[in-house]
Amino acid sequence: MVLIIITGGQVTPEIETPHSATILDVKRGIEERLNVEVKRQTLWLDEIMLQDEDRVGNYFPQRYGVLRLSVTPWPGDPKCIIWVRNKNEHLGFVRIRETVMVADLRSKIERRWGILSGVTMFHLDTEMIDDRPLSAYYITDNSVVEIKIEIETR
Repeated sequence: MVLIIITGGQVTPEIETPHSATILDVKRGIEERLNVEVKRQTLWLDEIMLQDEDRVGNYFPQRYGVLRLSVTPWPGDPKCIIWVRNKNEHLGFVRIRETVMVADLRSKIERRWGILSGVTMFHLDTEMIDDRPLSAYYITDNSVVEIKIEIETR
């Protein structure tokens, strides 16, 4: 088995796979974990673009390895649906482009639900930082963003 660490964004998932698995198998695991379609993924080992039919063991004879993931944006930059929840309670959804900044999503959530301030957002258990694009957190259509609302007491 090989533990593959996926870099390239603010979220760093790990996927365990047999040496005999193909790069396509790794991409399917990424799709399962990150909700990023296989056809949008490109995996890199240093400057080498890996091909779907390549075997993991050809690149990682040892027990772990690191690959960089790049995600191709949708043509035309369409809006996607982002589900918003707070403590396992689904609040609803917003429509936004996956290429905008986290701060834009925060503003949209605050306006939609009348929250004045104090919203912390998470995707895949990673706190989202305002000056990063949503794509850095692998936000795609039907992603779920969890919010935590800090209420100041007086």
